[in-house]
Amino acid sequence: MPRPDAMATFTVSLDLTDAPVLLVGGDRTTAESLLAAGALLRVVDPAPDLAPADRLSLHRRGFLPGDLDGVRLCVVALDGAAGDAVTDSARARGVLVNAVAAPAPAARGHASLVGAGPGDPELLTVKAVRALRSADVVLYDKLIDPRVLDLAPARARRIDVGKRCGRHAMSQAAINRLLVEQVRRGGHVVRLKGGDPFVFGRGGEELEALREAGAAVEVVPGITAALAAAARLRMPLTHRGTSRSLHLITAHGRDAEGVPQHDWRALAAAGGTLAVYMGARTLPKVAEALLAAGMPAATPAIAVENATLPNERRIRRTLADIAAAVAEAGVEGPTLTLIGGVAALAEDTALPQPERDAA
Repeated sequence: MPRPDAMATFTVSLDLTDAPVLLVGGDRTTAESLLAAGALLRVVDPAPDLAPADRLSLHRRGFLPGDLDGVRLCVVALDGAAGDAVTDSARARGVLVNAVAAPAPAARGHASLVGAGPGDPELLTVKAVRALRSADVVLYDKLIDPRVLDLAPARARRIDVGKRCGRHAMSQAAINRLLVEQVRRGGHVVRLKGGDPFVFGRGGEELEALREAGAAVEVVPGITAALAAAARLRMPLTHRGTSRSLHLITAHGRDAEGVPQHDWRALAAAGGTLAVYMGARTLPKVAEALLAAGMPAATPAIAVENATLPNERRIRRTLADIAAAVAEAGVEGPTLTLIGGVAALAEDTALPQPERDAA
């Protein structure tokens, strides 16, 4: 039903000290006013412009009739049919309801999911540099080179979301929420991710979250580690007569010790190049699975730690002994392992740094 005309209403004052109050629509100003009045506030909104706090609980979803249970006051900060539906539901249950005007939208923000490449700042794309130079906020992974971050304006807010292989200070769900929250505040938000956003970077999940929030999103690809490592080694990933395909796989399972259930037999028989991401700890299981699936033990393999960075290390072995060599070398940085006949073509002279080669 339509809201009553403003002239037909009567203003009252309520003591909300310790009173359970429901706010539908995550309007920061209204929430702060209710908290200042002493309310025990519950906020329902798919992407509120708020963070959990004392006496405030957040429910990141749409309104449900059950939200009205035990509520003394329902405040509706939604316009249009959605706001009318909540208002009608509250009145039907005898809950005191106050329909306030929804906040005017702020200057609409937009997001860029930017691939920072494998590490070397010189491998950034021109488009990535432009995105960084226009950023108001940058959400970045732990391993991003400081020289890349320096490309953002000094005024830009930098937020470390702490992501690196196996060590996440912030969950992906929390990163998604933070990303949406920053975009809702307006301006240009850059989500800076190592490598390419859509190659084992969970960029697809961030894109979905932004789409659901109605945000404008640009995706800027980055050079993924397999391409960069191969270039440094002067090693073709596909080569006539040696490799007719390229397979990018992750060595991470559902936990830090597991290995995904790939079709190992198909990978072993593909006759191509296999690039194994994030596999230093689980490389023994990967090698075991490939050997059991029929890949020859003498297949050349190279593990590259910290590809393209000054502390890059390479370990050259065969499939049969690459895992043991990586473990013996004490590899701790991000590691990519390239397996296949083309690995025999790699040049140790790709960089004048033989002292960094472990083999």
